[in-house]
Amino acid sequence: MVVNRQQTHTTTSQRFQDQVVLITGGTSGIGATTASLFLAQGAKLFNTDLEERNIKSSLGSKNVDFYKCDVSSPEDCEAAVKACVDIHGRIDILFHNAGILCQPAEVPDQDVALFQKVLLTNLGGLFYLSRAAIPYMRKQGKGSIIATASTSGLSGAMALSPYAASKAGIINLVKTMALDRAKDGIRINAVAPGYTNTPMTAPFAGLPALRDAMLSRIPMGRAAKPEEVGRAVLFLASEDASFTTGHVLPVDGGTSADCSGAPDTIKHLAAMQG
Repeated sequence: MVVNRQQTHTTTSQRFQDQVVLITGGTSGIGATTASLFLAQGAKLFNTDLEERNIKSSLGSKNVDFYKCDVSSPEDCEAAVKACVDIHGRIDILFHNAGILCQPAEVPDQDVALFQKVLLTNLGGLFYLSRAAIPYMRKQGKGSIIATASTSGLSGAMALSPYAASKAGIINLVKTMALDRAKDGIRINAVAPGYTNTPMTAPFAGLPALRDAMLSRIPMGRAAKPEEVGRAVLFLASEDASFTTGHVLPVDGGTSADCSGAPDTIKHLAAMQG
């Protein structure tokens, strides 16, 4: 069997031709990288974030609109979705990637206001955006929603209770909305990255002991690259995943497959065997 590689490449490179993609947190890290991947495959991008960070010039495309949006605000989320539809007449793909971390602290020492802000940004943002976008997608008869969850939402994360709780909430909300909207042709999924090299995780570089401990839990022995997460997002958004909904796709180098526990536990087991 002879495969026309040129034809296959062309089809793949334009698989989002003229589709309208709304991305939150799209000016840095995973969001900006995924935006570039969507643009390279023909999409029209409606990019949102708290600030523009010169995203339009850096992406170098006319098919980019920027809209300032605080995803912790239901009014901002509704306005962003409406603005996207007003400009493009539709919304085909919603990628909720915006999120914030928290200062490491155990629950008694966590700041209440920060806990609320993390939940409203990470989890609330998905709820507010989906609530606004789903009616438009229902009228279109199809749509795809993808959220950035985390391996921290698949299990616990020591001293990061607000973040882990928000990501676990995203996973459950994705599954629930997928069940609700399957009959409408709207697919809803999530990616669950592990430790990824982004501006959000850059501060860990100054904490080598913590960074090394995090890397020691990754079977593949390294952090993810933003484009590795972005390619998983594009798969879930594409027709290649046309029968996939309610799914959480780990992009974590095997971390979520390992049930042996934290690095201290692993070291303890190794010492016993030695």
